[in-house]
Amino acid sequence: MRLNTLARTGAALTASALVITLSSGPANAADSTSVGAVESSAPAAGQRTSFASADFRAAGTVRPAAISLAKFKLRSGVMTSGKLTGIWGDVIPAGSGSVKYAVTKVTVNGKYKGQTYLYPGDQAQGGINMPRIWGSGPVVLGPTTFTYADGSTSVDQTRSNTFYFRKNIKTTHKNGSALKIRRVNKKVTFKAQNIKIVQPSTGKYVSVKRVKLQYKKGSKWKTQKTIKLNSKGNGTYKRKTSSKKRYRLYLPQTATTVQFRTYTSSKI
Repeated sequence: MRLNTLARTGAALTASALVITLSSGPANAADSTSVGAVESSAPAAGQRTSFASADFRAAGTVRPAAISLAKFKLRSGVMTSGKLTGIWGDVIPAGSGSVKYAVTKVTVNGKYKGQTYLYPGDQAQGGINMPRIWGSGPVVLGPTTFTYADGSTSVDQTRSNTFYFRKNIKTTHKNGSALKIRRVNKKVTFKAQNIKIVQPSTGKYVSVKRVKLQYKKGSKWKTQKTIKLNSKGNGTYKRKTSSKKRYRLYLPQTATTVQFRTYTSSKI
């Protein structure tokens, strides 16, 4: 008897008389998503609250260092193919003064990359638009320069928390399936399909080179094989076994990449 399994969201799996439906879960690399919230394409500046339009803006004489950051904490973000990615968090100013705009310095992996506009607000509005070409890794913002309505400036030395800008990993397979499993008697073939990672310099998705094939033993996952992938992100592993197990593809989260995993297969 021949059995086929495709790990993907809501896929109807047919193999002879066998039909299996895999339900959706919190992370599914097979349908081009990754663990954690993937930020949408970065909004245009007008879609965020600017310092000039913020409710806290105060009219009157501008004093040196009149505005500071009372809270400066951002969440981690995911790099995709877009040139900019919205990074969101709490950017809460304090003080008085009519602020026109603010720019903050950006450090990635301990290296200064440049400055970008800083937007005030809570986690729904505050943050920055992060350029893809600055690369992935731990990020710290600050110092921040405020420019006031009269053209004067002040600098707040406050640094943000350390957050992470991680490269996305996904399958680019046409039907969204990252893992295909086929059994013929004792022969089992595992195919990893188009597993790719975004390239910061171009925004293109290229082969991630390796991915772990894991099986479930009790409540824990064990690595069966690290599959080498070709330039298209494809790789195959074959083994002989009479025992049936549940499988998945997996890559752990790092400081520079998201976690990647497919849904758990049925026993095959």
